[in-house]
Amino acid sequence: MIGSLFDRLFGTPLPPLQEGGPGTALLQSLGSGDYGVLRTAAVTIALTRGAALLDDLAAQLPYVEAARARYNTDPKWIRERYELDFVLRKLRHWRDRSGCLCQLYPYWMHYQPEREIASGHLLPIATGVAEDGWGDTQDAACTACGRGWRCTDREYHAPWWEWSPLPQR
Repeated sequence: MIGSLFDRLFGTPLPPLQEGGPGTALLQSLGSGDYGVLRTAAVTIALTRGAALLDDLAAQLPYVEAARARYNTDPKWIRERYELDFVLRKLRHWRDRSGCLCQLYPYWMHYQPEREIASGHLLPIATGVAEDGWGDTQDAACTACGRGWRCTDREYHAPWWEWSPLPQR
């Protein structure tokens, strides 16, 4: 009874963490319950392309899944759930070797084309205005696989980016 009350109040305990790998600090942050620390770790994972780090994080997916499960009920954690859902998508994509990481652009609205270009992940092709006239566009090609992308900057309460694949030539 005490255990189930504790689980309802604080979430189920996290599985043991395999410490010592390059992702240990990020994993601890994801399980911390501190929304600022959690979001910083989630953004770091979203932006990383480091194979050793992604391998370590993907190997510990049950820990990330358990951390995500802790944020299912309280509506104040909606942004953290979004970030953790993307982290899970990225780590599963990496674990399953599902293709180039650029395929994840449409699933996280915080990928900024300028940052991806500056990091060497994209080559700019052209700029323009969105078809609906709402936002500028940046066409770019992935430097790893060559896939073309159109990124449209959007804004509501904060800036975000809408990604769509360019037609294959």
